[in-house]
Amino acid sequence: MVRQFFVIAVLSACLLGASACDNGPPLERTTVRESGTIISEFHTENPENIQFPVKVLFAIDCSLSMLSSDPLNPPDEPYGRRIAAVRRFLERYNTDDYPSVSFGIQLWAGSVIDQTRNGYGEPGYTRSVEELNRVLDNVRNDSYTDYVGAVTDIRQVVENDIMNTSYQESGENDLARSKYIVCFFSDGMPNTDAGSQLPQDIWNQVEALTQITEERGVGQFNFHSFFLSSLFRDASGEYIPAYETERQYAESTLFGMAQAGGGTFRDFASAGAIDFINFTDMRLANAYKIKFIVAYNYNVRPGLDQLHLDSDGDGLTDDEEVTRHGTDPQARDTDDDGLSDYFEIQVQSLMDDGNMWPDPLVDDSSCPPPPSGIWPDQDNDGLTDCEESIKGTWRFVADFDADYIPDGIEMAMGTNPFENLYTEDSDLDGTLDVFEIQNHTNVLTNDPMVRDRYAYSYQLTDHGNPDPIQFPDLPQGIRRYSLEIGNISLMDTIGADTGGLFSNTILDPGDNVIRVYIAQVPEDRPNAPPVFRMAEVTINTLQDSSFTQSLGYGQFELID
Repeated sequence: MVRQFFVIAVLSACLLGASACDNGPPLERTTVRESGTIISEFHTENPENIQFPVKVLFAIDCSLSMLSSDPLNPPDEPYGRRIAAVRRFLERYNTDDYPSVSFGIQLWAGSVIDQTRNGYGEPGYTRSVEELNRVLDNVRNDSYTDYVGAVTDIRQVVENDIMNTSYQESGENDLARSKYIVCFFSDGMPNTDAGSQLPQDIWNQVEALTQITEERGVGQFNFHSFFLSSLFRDASGEYIPAYETERQYAESTLFGMAQAGGGTFRDFASAGAIDFINFTDMRLANAYKIKFIVAYNYNVRPGLDQLHLDSDGDGLTDDEEVTRHGTDPQARDTDDDGLSDYFEIQVQSLMDDGNMWPDPLVDDSSCPPPPSGIWPDQDNDGLTDCEESIKGTWRFVADFDADYIPDGIEMAMGTNPFENLYTEDSDLDGTLDVFEIQNHTNVLTNDPMVRDRYAYSYQLTDHGNPDPIQFPDLPQGIRRYSLEIGNISLMDTIGADTGGLFSNTILDPGDNVIRVYIAQVPEDRPNAPPVFRMAEVTINTLQDSSFTQSLGYGQFELID
């Protein structure tokens, strides 16, 4: 139970008369509590690990000139060395180690000769080895080198994929974490049966594609161009003066394409030098940094002037459950319908038949019961998938509005998971709601004394990249941090059934469940949607001799 007392400052003058007491300090309500501390080591994401969608499209020139610049070389390279280089790339990245990478292949000359199909049967991206090999095995040479036509087709493929992604649940968020890469390969000047193509017309097509990806919120887009210049070189590898004009035309065209598409240009002097692996950056970011940290004790609810006990961590205080709602203070979801008692009360509305829906005492959710009996929370944001479907947030994205506060914590603290809290100050006290929640103080409390007494403290130390001698097993692309979160309020809970939302389905008396969410963003794109890791600890006020808990980096689970 919650134990409360009054702190009363009594001056001896009060014994002498009421007028003296009138000038004394006011009565102040506080809450009996313990306080805990969490200390941790944390490493940011390794940018070499590909965790988000990467779409790589190879546009390979198959014009007649390729018979000279990249001749067939059976039996080892029967389709030419440029095709062998694509196969090596696929062997590297089309594996279980990179499950989020998909590939497109376009063979082009005077027109598109062949291209990969996606799962809808449309030109697009795939991981199917059979489909990729089908196209690569269909290499044949054709006349002309239609750059404009090839880029126009690439644009259609990328735009169609973006549209398909947008239609999916959490599509916008997925796009913000996607990287599209185009590898455009050719050995000569752009031309069609109508004559040479102007570089500016080609660059305009690439710029239009780049603009589409920016407007649709794609995380990153790179258009790389690769020039096989062997036709313009002699046997010793030196440029042939007689072909200098044509070479410069081809080179400047491809270089400008890379510039227009935010990519890089590479000149291969011979077919044997063709390499896509070492010149294609598959990372979504160069490095990550910590953007925001929030810790949350689900069993202590901050009120306007004191703290309240919430034994089952559903968002309702024990007193509210017993005296106001008739729900069970020891069960997060009294009617076991996938919706917590607090959630059902928060979203209640009057139905046409005069009844309130949803009812925390009636199994009335629209979600089918899970076979395991445990209602899932796939993004670990503190809301079950059932709650997310009714609320309208995404079950695979922990932070719908990208304000660094997971949706479940926003619901519990009474804020809106659809509104970015960096623009909200509900109590007009000069502290934004996002920082009130970070401090575990009520967003409607503008009393600085209450806020200072109960606010969590955060101390973050950036140790930079790991010393390779001291930490030989750590990737150099990460950053090391040490973290200390103090003044975490703890209370004597009475034990509860959490319905499987937390690691411990059954909480013992005294258990306090605390989660620490760490949001990371790319250093070069600080406003990008965050990548979350989460760790959960349970501190028992009745059994533990120390309220300081240590977390290792391995205890932080990648959730988003």
